[in-house]
Amino acid sequence: MRCPNCGSENQAGRILCVRCGTRLRASAGSAAAARPDPATGLMDRVRHDLRRLAVVMAIVIAIALFVGNFLR
Repeated sequence: MRCPNCGSENQAGRILCVRCGTRLRASAGSAAAARPDPATGLMDRVRHDLRRLAVVMAIVIAIALFVGNFLR
């Protein structure tokens, strides 16, 4: 997407120009076609974050059990 202020080329979907900071506006048709359903995207991110949290918790518990047995 080309910036209307400075003319620099920006990635599609950007809100601000990387060169001058001008707000980039996409046409309503292309913006609606490019964006997925916001609720679906949010749920995907939440599921991903919950999986990462579960993995981190499992690692912390495993380390705590190992250290606890080692210190006995």
